[in-house]
Amino acid sequence: MSNKSNSNQQETNENSKKNIDELSNDPDFWNIDTDPNEIDASSDELVEIERILAEKKLAQPTPQISEHEIILEAPDEKDILSSLELHRGNQKSEELPDLSDKNVDELLATATAEMKAEQDGTESIKGSRKPKFAPRNAKEPRTPAEKIATVACYLAIVGVFTYLIIYASKQHDFDNTKGYETNTPAKGDYANVEQIETWWSKPDGNNTKFGVVLVPSATITLDSNSKSGVIRSVFYSSEEGLLGKLRAKGDPFTHEFTDGKFIESGTNQVTIYGTDGYEELAHFAFYKSQDEKRWTLEVKEAPSIKTDVNSFKSLANAPIEPIRK
Repeated sequence: MSNKSNSNQQETNENSKKNIDELSNDPDFWNIDTDPNEIDASSDELVEIERILAEKKLAQPTPQISEHEIILEAPDEKDILSSLELHRGNQKSEELPDLSDKNVDELLATATAEMKAEQDGTESIKGSRKPKFAPRNAKEPRTPAEKIATVACYLAIVGVFTYLIIYASKQHDFDNTKGYETNTPAKGDYANVEQIETWWSKPDGNNTKFGVVLVPSATITLDSNSKSGVIRSVFYSSEEGLLGKLRAKGDPFTHEFTDGKFIESGTNQVTIYGTDGYEELAHFAFYKSQDEKRWTLEVKEAPSIKTDVNSFKSLANAPIEPIRK
């Protein structure tokens, strides 16, 4: 049976080859101008063509999946490094600026000129070429208008700061002078006070207030240009009295002088001791620890001892220093 089937199949293949040859020799088979609508679909020729195509399609073996299996190989370290170097080279080439033909010509010309300059010992063209842009550190000369504007700005700034300082000084008292500072030497109509020395001491005399342990003291010195007259000395405490005036402490002292000499001492100096003062040493310790307030001595002058007290004129004043003798 197998021999008969093989012989039948060979005959069929030979017949199909003959039919294909007969179709290919037919001039109408290759004519592309034939209208498809005119072709008879039920003709024996088309049926035979379809049968032959079907046999060839079935005759082709179906490829096995294993024949097309993809084999993945582990990458080699050298291949990876070469790929990275290639990638870096591409990046560097992209970063480089494009050189046009003109730029290349300029570079070649410059290089040629520099080589000639080195050979001839002259300065290269590149060094003698003027820069297109001025260096940043080069200072351009200012115009008169710019100079005037700069000076005006400086003056305006100074003026503003001066105004602020003056305004602040008016709003706040920055005067460091004390109200009790001495004004000696002092020149009057009759007496010229050269110096007043002050200190604190124990009471001297029977007129001292009871319980006082320290009293203000002073030595008044007249200069040689003094005339004849009278001085009146009064001690004042740092406490305010009536109407904001200083409060007088102790008795006043009156001393007559002639030609600059005190009648009492026969010299140009006279020493006085107050009759009122501190009753406790702690009060003096506080007085000594601060410099805001001080006891003071005021000296007034008049032409005669008979002059009314209110007619004496102020001559000199001095603070009582925080020292003990």
